Formats: sequence, structure tokens, C-alpha cells
Amino acid sequence: MVSRTRFAASHRRSLRYGIVAGLGVASLVLAGCATSDTATETATEEVAEVAETEEVSSAPCDPVDVKSFGIATPETEADYGWNQMGIVGAGLAAEAAGIEADINSGVGYDNSESIITQIVEKGNDFVIAHASGFATGGARVAEVTGTPVLVVDLDQLVECQVAAVMFDAHEGGYLAGVAAANETETGTLGIVASAEDLNWFTMSGGFIQGAQSVNPDINVVIAYIGPAEYGDSAGGQRVATQVIAAGADVIFGMGDGATIGYLQAIETASTPVKYIATIGDVTEIDTTGAMLTSVLWNFDLAYKAALADLAAGNFGTTNYHLNVANGGFSLANADNLNADAQAAVDAAVAGISDGSVTVNKLTTKDEVQALLD
Repeated sequence: MVSRTRFAASHRRSLRYGIVAGLGVASLVLAGCATSDTATETATEEVAEVAETEEVSSAPCDPVDVKSFGIATPETEADYGWNQMGIVGAGLAAEAAGIEADINSGVGYDNSESIITQIVEKGNDFVIAHASGFATGGARVAEVTGTPVLVVDLDQLVECQVAAVMFDAHEGGYLAGVAAANETETGTLGIVASAEDLNWFTMSGGFIQGAQSVNPDINVVIAYIGPAEYGDSAGGQRVATQVIAAGADVIFGMGDGATIGYLQAIETASTPVKYIATIGDVTEIDTTGAMLTSVLWNFDLAYKAALADLAAGNFGTTNYHLNVANGGFSLANADNLNADAQAAVDAAVAGISDGSVTVNKLTTKDEVQALLD
């Protein structure tokens, strides 16, 4: 059920850190880089399942011998979420290939085309543009420079130049909902989200479906900080406090930097509250032991598959899909779950993987709310 729990700092040796801003290049060394202690144990077939190749009879591209690759993340790994796991995934992929990852973190959301161009100009053979807002700029850089770029959430393939990582995040959310419904004592669950974001909608929808599969009458309270407040820890504390006041004793939090605020609300609550994180592992900032589990997004599987396609001359012929069946989504810290929750989550993983459990992918706020009305 669980493929990753903690991340060992020893894997930092595969990473080279740099931050690109404007037209300058400066070095940035970050403390506490997290990587997985199961980095070298990912099965070959698991990586292969991430790529869904589309009718390619022979390699259309020249093979690329990647000696180093760069990744750009809008924020640092201190968000314990999207950016953390992108950096973790790059480190694991680099280590598995015996090459170097050039980490450009905290670059912000503006000037993505210039930033990615600078990463190419540093001599990298491949770039991961790790934000949906980088996708268009990344694709342009690939076209202009000829350096292949992996983007996210852009369902567009350009042979030899552009491919994307795509997410069945609703499946990961479903596992969290199953766990939460088996852990609650009040019968009320909370969802807090930092943004009105596609991935947050899909995860919220999956969470509600998972919880309702355990108890159709379960009460779920949902609150959003705002349209795009990923790093708003104060807002996170505010909305988490609201759902706790509504009776939630298990909270599913989607936040990036807002996660810190969620945990602050839980730590100061007058009644016990458990927390389920998303994307990253927040164990080291959970000072009260409130963390129940986390839905990990295991980006390294997509990155390893992309590197394999580059070497084979097939990059840009397939996108890379993360889902439960291929290990792209998993729950951390299984030992924190009670026996009923563990058994129910294991059954859900098996059902999703063999197709006997179907999770509907919801993509709008209204669709999510309709599950609760």
C-alpha cells in the first residue's frame, strides 16, 4: 500500500542547487532536502507503467545522452508539498540514472520562459518545468532551443521536444477519504484547500467519494482559502479553524505553504484532530503527532520514464500518467492508521488497480459541492 514514508538526506549527493531569477544566476543551498529511503527499490515495471506510449513503430528522435538535467520549481521544498516532491523526484531519478540534477527552486511564477532558457544555457540536456504555469513557456523553450522539456498538466505532445506529467489525483484522494472515514469519531470530516485549483478539485472529489464508500451518510465540511493562495499560512489556519469548529476531527489539507497554517490550527484545537496531508511528507513539521497520513505524489516514476524515453529516442511520443495502479499515488506512514483503515485502504488500492473500483474525476468546484448537497 505504501511505497514511500520518510526521505533520507543522504540522497542529496545527486542534486546541484541553483536559483534563476531575471537574467542572473545565483546559487541557493537549502536545508533539510527530503528524499526517499526507498529510492533504489522502485520496480522497473512500475516505471514502465507510468508511460502510455501511443502507437510508435520506431524511435522518431535521436537518442539523448542526458548527463545532467534541470528542474524549475516556483517555490522551495519548504512547502512540504508540490515543490518538495518535485525536488525529491528529481533527486531520486538522478540517483537512479547516475547523473546530476540541477535544482532551481523558488524561482517564482513569472518569466518562466526566461528561467527555463537559463537552465538550458547552464548546459543541461533536459529540463523539468515543475508548475502548470510553466507549461507554455517550457514548450516554447523546447521549440527554440531543441532541448526537451517535461511539463505538467499540458496534454500536448511534440515529438522529441515536449511531453507532460498527468495526474489521476482523484484516486489518491479516494484512498485518503477511505482512511479518514475509518478514523473519524465525530462522523464529520474536513477538507481545506489553498486554491480553487483543478488538482485540488479532483482530490477533493476523490476524497468525498472514498469517505462515502465507507459511510454514505458521513458529513464533510469544505473550505477554500481563496482562488490561488497556495502559500498563505494565515489563511490556512483560518479555514482549518472553521472546519474544526464545524465538528471535523479528521482534516484533509491541500495547501503547499498553507499547510503550516493548517497544522497550527490543529495544534491549538481544544479537541483532538487528525491531519491528512497531500503531495509531500509533513512529518518533520508536525510537532504534536497529528499527522495521520499523506497522499504522496511520486514524481520520480514519471521522471525516470522520461529519461528512459530520451535515451531510447522516444521522448515526446507519450505523456506520463501518475495513478494508484502504477504507484504514482500512495499513502505515507501506514502504521499510523488503525487496523480497519489499513485494511480498507488496501482493498481500495486493489480495487482501483484491477478496475473493480471506479473513482469519478471531478474538475470543478460545483461538481465537488454537488457530492455534498
